[in-house]
Amino acid sequence: LGPETEFPRGTRIQLQDFTAGPCPDPGGPVRPVTDWPVAVQETFAPFASAMAADGLAFLHRQMQAGRCGPVLAAAVDGRIVGAIGPMEVRHDAIGCPQLMPQYFAVLPEARGQGLGRVLWRAAMHWGQSHGAAYQLLQTEVGGPSDRLCQSEGLASLGFSHSTQVWARRDRA
Repeated sequence: LGPETEFPRGTRIQLQDFTAGPCPDPGGPVRPVTDWPVAVQETFAPFASAMAADGLAFLHRQMQAGRCGPVLAAAVDGRIVGAIGPMEVRHDAIGCPQLMPQYFAVLPEARGQGLGRVLWRAAMHWGQSHGAAYQLLQTEVGGPSDRLCQSEGLASLGFSHSTQVWARRDRA
């Protein structure tokens, strides 16, 4: 399906081009988890558990094992309520530096305050300032991340949709 598809469904493939313009630091209550005071860092585990369906429990295990780059977190009232990470730049097959996709979540009770957008912009600033040329993302069409990426000006490269097909065997 191309980007001109009238009623897409499934997954949208999006491109963030870091060479197209600056990604300024948005400020706000976002910093790497390890830069927060220890008491705030300790709230990451319950946050990750609450957001396990979004991959944050897996990310937390990777963090504990030292197997991933930094994770950016938003904290409100001494508690982590949102995170995006890991932040890692790797070279693609032709040697171009790519910001790898991240896990990204904000607690339901903290949504609607702009924290997701601040986290997103902080991640894009991090990627650009660490030499990434681009990032490719997959978002669920019409979902919160899809709407955020579209509003942030990412280029839609097309869609992916898969359907399970069941084979039927007739018995003679």
